[in-house]
Amino acid sequence: MPAFQAPTIQVTIDGTPIYGLLRASVVATNSFCADTYGLTFAIGVQPQNDIGFWSGLTSGIVAVSAVQKSPYGPISNPLITGIIDGIGIDPVHGVATVEGRDLSGRLVDCYRQQDFVNQTASEIVATIAQYHGLPPRVTATDGNVGRYYADGYTKLSLGQYSRLQSDWDLIVELAREAAFDVYVQGTSLYFQPPGAPTGPLVGLSLSEVQGLFVERNVNVSVNAMARVQSWNSRDMASYSSLPTQPPGAGSLPFLFSGSNYTSQQVTDSMSQYGAELMRLATTLRIEMPWNPALTPRTVILLSGTNSELDRAYRIDTVESRFSGSSGSEQTIFACQI
Repeated sequence: MPAFQAPTIQVTIDGTPIYGLLRASVVATNSFCADTYGLTFAIGVQPQNDIGFWSGLTSGIVAVSAVQKSPYGPISNPLITGIIDGIGIDPVHGVATVEGRDLSGRLVDCYRQQDFVNQTASEIVATIAQYHGLPPRVTATDGNVGRYYADGYTKLSLGQYSRLQSDWDLIVELAREAAFDVYVQGTSLYFQPPGAPTGPLVGLSLSEVQGLFVERNVNVSVNAMARVQSWNSRDMASYSSLPTQPPGAGSLPFLFSGSNYTSQQVTDSMSQYGAELMRLATTLRIEMPWNPALTPRTVILLSGTNSELDRAYRIDTVESRFSGSSGSEQTIFACQI
């Protein structure tokens, strides 16, 4: 894997460049949750001349990019576009901090009361994304979703008893039922099958990292089987999946439950949960210099350990850190595939 020079971090708030960045941290994940950022600035650097700029800042859209030199000119890699959740001001030391989430935070903070009658999962997701000004990048799904009623049709309700479920909770629920991936990147919302990894497979040698930590979940490694149970109110029947092979002595399958699953949905859910459990059997934490080619959903091929650990892993989380004094580094969390 080629070496990369440390990037320059550029920040804008509502399109206006913000200078004086001292430290930056961006956490990008593939775990049905928002990416986050934390930025620390020196107070008094143009165009924010004094503390008045920061004390008057109450909201805005923050965009963070990493700019790297290349023989063909500067290359800008967007890291995150998001909302502001918190602002901290330290007038004694002359610094200000800004923290927030990507634009999925709009969905996390929204609890609506609405019925989605006879719609597919992709139609519901596209509608909610448009409510929040996020262009939907949605793969079409088949079949209506929701609860069963006596007349046989399905309906997804966000009525008066739904205030404990946010728009993001609903979309994640639909994604899990469809075995889809859902995330916000830039200003768009993606709802699609996991499919192929992002970009080509990236080789990573042990000599290129500063630290490699392997965690093996022995219980999952020995018994990564799932069992799913559900009561179907239309069929008035209980459905339960059975592991393809009996668990080892003294061990039991992991139990999951859901409402109104069909027999086929129970079987599909068992396969989905089993695959998720297997991914947790062996996980990696990698400490290394900044590399923009490594992002969530990228598959890396580890080499150099001369053991069974030399195999492919899918990146789940990347924590990128920048400091004007100590440089750039990142921590990568990956699971076996």
